[in-house]
Amino acid sequence: MSDINIEVWDATGNKRQLVEVPADAEVGRVIAVLIDRMTLPRNSPDGQLMSYKFHHKKSGRQLLETDTLAGGGVEDGDILRLQPEITAGASPAWFVVRATASTRNA
Repeated sequence: MSDINIEVWDATGNKRQLVEVPADAEVGRVIAVLIDRMTLPRNSPDGQLMSYKFHHKKSGRQLLETDTLAGGGVEDGDILRLQPEITAGASPAWFVVRATASTRNA
């Protein structure tokens, strides 16, 4: 498959990067490279690990990490926005307390 030229924006639109990538590249791999290239934060202000997703401007769809760019409908000249997501999860201590309380009530 051939290469395509895309424009990638951060969530604010202030950082923009023109890149040439293989159309059959996996979305997750492209995102990993662009986080570093665009010097985007890996952690939120409170220290939580952040992940990023591509939002395809033309279709309005969010691309899955396992999609290829072509499989996600990305074409030459398209704009993709890198949207940050904070990885949330319950603390292990809360889970243990909750599980213990549920067991005792059974």
